[in-house]
Amino acid sequence: MKKAILEDDTLTLEEKEEKLINQYLLIGWTAINAILFVSYFIECIKGTRTIGYYLTFCGIIWIPELIILIMYKLKPHNFLLKYAIVLGYMVMYTFVMVTGNTILVFTYILPLLSLMTLYHNKKLILYMGIAAVAFNGAFIALWFFRGDIALNNSRDYEIQIALLFLCFGGCYLASGVYENINKTNHRYMKKLNDNSEQIKKITLQSITAIVNTIDAKDEYTKGHSQRVAEYSYLIAKELGLNESDADEIRYVALLHDIGKIAIPDSILNKAGRLTDEEYCVMKTHPVEGSRILSGIELMPGLDVGARYHHERYDGNGYPCGLKGDEIPFVARIICIADSYDAMSSSRVYRKRLSDEDIINEVERCIGTQFDPEIGEVFLTMLKEKRVKFTEHKI
Repeated sequence: MKKAILEDDTLTLEEKEEKLINQYLLIGWTAINAILFVSYFIECIKGTRTIGYYLTFCGIIWIPELIILIMYKLKPHNFLLKYAIVLGYMVMYTFVMVTGNTILVFTYILPLLSLMTLYHNKKLILYMGIAAVAFNGAFIALWFFRGDIALNNSRDYEIQIALLFLCFGGCYLASGVYENINKTNHRYMKKLNDNSEQIKKITLQSITAIVNTIDAKDEYTKGHSQRVAEYSYLIAKELGLNESDADEIRYVALLHDIGKIAIPDSILNKAGRLTDEEYCVMKTHPVEGSRILSGIELMPGLDVGARYHHERYDGNGYPCGLKGDEIPFVARIICIADSYDAMSSSRVYRKRLSDEDIINEVERCIGTQFDPEIGEVFLTMLKEKRVKFTEHKI
């Protein structure tokens, strides 16, 4: 869940679709350029094309593609990128049309490229179709007036124009069908997402009510889960996670202590330190919490925080004794948020630690109890006094 892993998750659905279109368009364009690159190289070896022509052709096809590849790496979901790709392709198409003497080959390639990658964009297909017909028509007319073509040998060129009309016309009609289907699917998916979010919200509100009931049993832990959830959210944002992922961590953290519902009140509310036997019972709450939350299929992974928030980075935690990156990322965040709230809250057997003592304790536990990266980030937040609780309404 680190920033590099989650980079693609920051994109909207529309941006992901744009990225996919640009990706396929680049693949198609690269494949055609590679085929021509090899074909013209073979013709150079045979002596049917000059080295000068070949080098010029290579510059025309590869320099634009290199520029667009850099643009794709910087912003793969750029809405204008597909137009830049088509422009680069048309430059190559024009060069080959004028100099290559391979007209019919490109008549087939251009519509195929359009069908593969631009079928959903009616305007672009229409404009490209008009341009292709006009461009080919102009050259055919020129060759006709020069005497290169006569009525008795124009069959191939007539087929060429007919194919352009057929391919682009078919693409245009297919794009209309796709557009209607796509709009219907978007409406349906939006409705499903809205319903899912509503159910998710109701589920969280119900469980939160249970969590608040547990927290309210002891005045010293009242509001603990809400605070841990908010601290976890702040840490997640500081680590570079997007709003959606940080919110998910907030919800997971909110429910991290739900397993305490299975702990007897005599232990949960004991006014003093626990005996070894009582502590063993208390240590069962992560497993109990995981068991309760694992049945919520609507929100997979909701149980991770409950089960692993008492694991330690050095492997000396419980209940599983996980070590380092074996501990789920979200649990490593909740671990430090939970510890901070414990240190910054008063207990029946001690007062809250001072800010200086808390900073020293966090610094001391980095690499042992806490993940080093998360610990250093949180330590910076503490020193800059950027860890503040703000109640979040679900």
